[in-house]
Amino acid sequence: MRKIFTLLTLRYMCGAVSAQDYLVSQTYLGTRTKLDLLLTFGVQVDYDIDLYKITYQTPGSDQLPDTASGLLVLPKVPAGTPLPIVMFEHGTTSGPTDVPSQLRGGYEAAMAYAAFGFITLAPDYLGLGDSRGFHPYVHAATEASASLDMLNAGLEYLDFNEPEWDANYLFISGYSQGGHASMALHKEVQDFWSFVYPVTAATHMSGPYSISGVMKDLILSDESYGNPAYIAYIVLGYEVIYDLFDTVGDIFKEPYAGDIDSFYQGQITLGALNSRLLQELALGGNTVIKRMLHDSIVNILENVPDDPINLALLDNDTYNWAPEAPTRLYYCGADEQVPFENSIIAGITMNSLGAPDTEAVNLSPFLDHGGCVLPALVSSIAFFQSFLNPSAVADPWRSIPTIDVMPNPTSGELFIGWDQAMGGMAYRLYDGLGNQVDQGLSTHNRILVHNLPAGIYTMVVTVGPDSRLARFVRL
Repeated sequence: MRKIFTLLTLRYMCGAVSAQDYLVSQTYLGTRTKLDLLLTFGVQVDYDIDLYKITYQTPGSDQLPDTASGLLVLPKVPAGTPLPIVMFEHGTTSGPTDVPSQLRGGYEAAMAYAAFGFITLAPDYLGLGDSRGFHPYVHAATEASASLDMLNAGLEYLDFNEPEWDANYLFISGYSQGGHASMALHKEVQDFWSFVYPVTAATHMSGPYSISGVMKDLILSDESYGNPAYIAYIVLGYEVIYDLFDTVGDIFKEPYAGDIDSFYQGQITLGALNSRLLQELALGGNTVIKRMLHDSIVNILENVPDDPINLALLDNDTYNWAPEAPTRLYYCGADEQVPFENSIIAGITMNSLGAPDTEAVNLSPFLDHGGCVLPALVSSIAFFQSFLNPSAVADPWRSIPTIDVMPNPTSGELFIGWDQAMGGMAYRLYDGLGNQVDQGLSTHNRILVHNLPAGIYTMVVTVGPDSRLARFVRL
């Protein structure tokens, strides 16, 4: 039974919307068959999908009316089939056109969720796609508002089109910048809209949640860093919201300021900016970020906590709260772009504040930021699927500690990253629907999975009274 009209009415009664609807337009972008997706992902999926660009009303970064855009991906299922929703938040992109609604900028992840049975909404964010102005990069409030209003618009579309939303299931996920955005959205929904949109579960992945702590420490560090453009982007994004400077040269030294301003004016992409900054920094013998900043700005960051710059950083920390819904913070230990300490600190803080089921999970100590994407996405999909199959093995999984398996994805053999399994273990394998597909004993810490069809799997490994869980992709 549809609940969307009732929810829209509730939001209107609470003053959340104007008399005019959120949804402005929808544009069909094409279909991807299961074969197309097999060729894209190398994994057998469950559904063909349809892709739509949608535009919708939302306040801009100046709080004036704006039209934003995003991608809606729909599994092709029989009419009347209710499906869960995933809000997926994309990572940092190179510029305004590098966005999901233009089938760029992380749209593949949105397709993956949909191909496994989730209605998926992927906002472009303010200042990207059709939205006007400069993108307020990793600004929590506008990430949340643009995402919530895209959810509103998506539900308006679904109220008159198939498939139907199963209002019992709303999931939130994001990677990199998207992890920051998904955490901001999750908190916004829990704090103000849980009576309308109760969150089922969330996966925030490899995100910069601690802007005023971990990320500021990175800026002030004496260690070289390979993505100085990200730091410039943060400063520029916060200037849009907080009015922190008159010119880029107030914050950054030359020759860096000129290139950063070129990006600010839309004359070069983020990737081009990063290349230029690295070249310029390298002339000084290293790529230490704080060398781009005036000494006065470094002093402010280190010693003046109530300066507007530090207050802006603090305002965009997204982890000082306790998620009520089951939440996983997926990360990898060799992340060279977003320090994994963001996830550790977020997990510790959330649990200390009373989160009932929040865990920071190291998917691999060896994978970098790009290498972590696939295992994080696989783990997210499997985690969300577990809530749709409570009669299978989903409930016991929630209390089983996780371990690493390598390689992941794999085409044949899996090595189990658990010291207790070195002398032998029992194992059970489950497909994406929670059905057991294999079991056995191994005299060492590895098993063969080459006989399994391509897909996403969960493995439960047991040694004596102890069990561990891992998720992997069979190519």
